[in-house]
Amino acid sequence: MSMYALLRSSRSAPREEQIEECLAGNLCRCTGSSPDGEFICPSTGKPCSCGSKDLKEDTNVKETTTCINGYSPIYFSEVDGSSYVEKELIFPPELLLRKLTPLKLSGFGGLKWYRPLKLQHVLDLKSLYPDAKLVTGNTEIGIEMKLKRIQYQVLISVAQVSELNSLNESEDGLEIGAAVKLTELQNFLIKVVSERASHETSSCRALIEQIKWFAGKQIRNVASVGGNICTASPISDLNPIWMAAGAKFRMIDCSGKTRTAAAKDFFLGYRKVDLASSEILLSVLLPWNKPFEYVKEFKQAHRREDDIAIVNAGMRVSLELRDEKWAVSDASIVYGGVAPVSLPASNTEGFLIGKFWDQDLLQAAVKVLEKDILLKENAPGGMVEFRKSLTSSFFFKFFLWVSHQMKDKKFFAENICLSHMSAIQSSSKSPTTGCQNYEIRNHGTAVGSPEVHLSARLQVTGEAQYADDTPMPPNGLHAALVLSRKPHARIVSIDDSEAKSSPGFAGLFIYKDVPGGNNIGPVIDDEELFASEIVTCVGQSIGVVVADTHENAKIAARKVHVEYEELPAVLSIQDALRSNSFHPNTERCMAKGDVEHCFQSGELDRVLEGEVHVGGQEHFYLETNSSMVWTMDGGNEVHMISSTQ
Repeated sequence: MSMYALLRSSRSAPREEQIEECLAGNLCRCTGSSPDGEFICPSTGKPCSCGSKDLKEDTNVKETTTCINGYSPIYFSEVDGSSYVEKELIFPPELLLRKLTPLKLSGFGGLKWYRPLKLQHVLDLKSLYPDAKLVTGNTEIGIEMKLKRIQYQVLISVAQVSELNSLNESEDGLEIGAAVKLTELQNFLIKVVSERASHETSSCRALIEQIKWFAGKQIRNVASVGGNICTASPISDLNPIWMAAGAKFRMIDCSGKTRTAAAKDFFLGYRKVDLASSEILLSVLLPWNKPFEYVKEFKQAHRREDDIAIVNAGMRVSLELRDEKWAVSDASIVYGGVAPVSLPASNTEGFLIGKFWDQDLLQAAVKVLEKDILLKENAPGGMVEFRKSLTSSFFFKFFLWVSHQMKDKKFFAENICLSHMSAIQSSSKSPTTGCQNYEIRNHGTAVGSPEVHLSARLQVTGEAQYADDTPMPPNGLHAALVLSRKPHARIVSIDDSEAKSSPGFAGLFIYKDVPGGNNIGPVIDDEELFASEIVTCVGQSIGVVVADTHENAKIAARKVHVEYEELPAVLSIQDALRSNSFHPNTERCMAKGDVEHCFQSGELDRVLEGEVHVGGQEHFYLETNSSMVWTMDGGNEVHMISSTQ
């Protein structure tokens, strides 16, 4: 579907880089491909007309060849669909022409949702509901409400408010509306960079590069500038750049009074900003850069595309000529991922000002920086040594990059050695390619032949029906599990009285309600479906609640009170050693030769010993599962659709 949207919205053939960018937001574990009814070239996987030429009638082997000119793509955005084999649907004109109107919707539990179109309407609503949450793309609030269980009674969508979506240039710089989408900002900055003098747009280029690696394209298409700022995430990719670039944030209160605050002063604590309940963020003011002023972005993540930062940074330095040497007149160094907020390296900034830009400055500044940005050994997020090294590494790269920008300037004598040049080059990679080489041998069966798997055509067209696509039968109920909150404990009692009063509650089922046996297992029935007396881990199933909606089922499940008698828990390898707790018959020993004789001989050259400790695994969940179950024949026959493999 991502590819389809790209093809339909493109005015020309998409570049390979655009295709990869479009697919970067898709995290998929299972893929399929589908033929178009034409011969599929076995070496390229594309439709072609070369197949008949490659058949050797005297053998049962087909030789594979690579087609170059046999495939011509059909694409783009002709609304009449004339270039498609089958007519393509166009975007409904009535929706394009539809006039926007303010909306008010009511939801479960008294939830109110507004969509104003004018700034004044937003301010009126904010005056009426000071605790209302403003939402644009729902990329953060959706997570808060669904996964963190935060409840907001009033939501105000500002995505269509024209005053918050403005992008303006002036003599002083750019004014960026708080509701501007990140994709729109990126395109606007690219246009600005192409039209303005190069020295004025160093901050713009840093933002363009950082936005490129901000989440995925699907997120950037809906996420807003103001949403990212006000979320105040300590690993925000953009906030360190706003701060380093000297940006200012403009706020407006319910009475229409505006004020401006420097980005560096806006972030007060963990997800806490200098914004009163009666105020909203109106716009961002980004100043033009002066000659010999340089701004650079940095980000290190687990993977390049569609990932959050481990550490990021925004850095700015202004240089001036003094006594035929280039000295620092102003500097700003801001890091993300090292503190509860985006953190300026204030001591380092002060140290840099007035110093000459040379190797002595680099060596001394790194020492100051190591004391300026402190990470405790137990800092949230772990990887403390790695994160410490990144702060110095980023500054080292910044020094090299600025030196490279200044290399042709008069009186600038700092040269970069060739071995360091790779540190200032932007990360890039060739477009992804794939190739399959095989012979097709006819064995009279599908074995050895490149068959399309049965569900491929439905999957690649988006027509595959999953469990969640199946209509619920009349009076169908949704289920949610009651899970253990203790690692090792005896279940004393289960109280469902509060759950029974929950909206839509239909029932709670525990171990004694299971027909037949309560034990399950893939080979040996050695575990309980629902814990009956003892729980042995957090998250173990104790029971299941059913209700009229999935949300109601989850709410009711959280209201089931389980009383525990806690038992000793083994939570680490050290605990296991102390309590002599081992899995039976699992000892493994690698040996080569007569090890005991070797040790007893006393002729060992050297002995190496040690241990390796592996901490908790940081899981990356890709696939949620669901099932639908119904009975027939008076309950004697059970049908189930499951999304598992």
